[in-house]
Amino acid sequence: MVNRVKRIVVAIAIIALAVISASAQDFGFTGSNGQTVTLSSLRGRVIVLMFSGPQDPQCRDGFKALETLAERVQGKDVGIYWVNVGPTGDPCGAAKSVVVLRDTSQAAFKRLSGKSGQLPTIVILDRQGNPVGRPRGGFNPNSDFVNDLASVIDTALQNK
Repeated sequence: MVNRVKRIVVAIAIIALAVISASAQDFGFTGSNGQTVTLSSLRGRVIVLMFSGPQDPQCRDGFKALETLAERVQGKDVGIYWVNVGPTGDPCGAAKSVVVLRDTSQAAFKRLSGKSGQLPTIVILDRQGNPVGRPRGGFNPNSDFVNDLASVIDTALQNK
């Protein structure tokens, strides 16, 4: 009887830890309409998050490249998001294909950017919400940014 009670207590503790760790990895963003968008609500699609802000000197170039990427993956099961980590400010361009979110507490940025802490930082999440590869810090306008990220996205789309 004592062993049975111990097993039940251990099972409940394991379930509680799983629930706590799952909710600890969920982050809330504020959409341009004021609604909260959580990472868990984005699961089921491959997600690209570019953490940036008006204070980032590469903001306009990065935002433009993100728009080009969004147009390239249009029609695929992919969400493209520009996440403002600044206290204020608008996106660094006209958002046509990119959804603009705010991470005012920088909780998601700090958790997902790893040790980079650099703006911009690009994070790709698979359909289950797990990071694909390492976060990419910085933006080189002379690089093949769109093709490089599109390749990673295509691979993530193939993995179910």
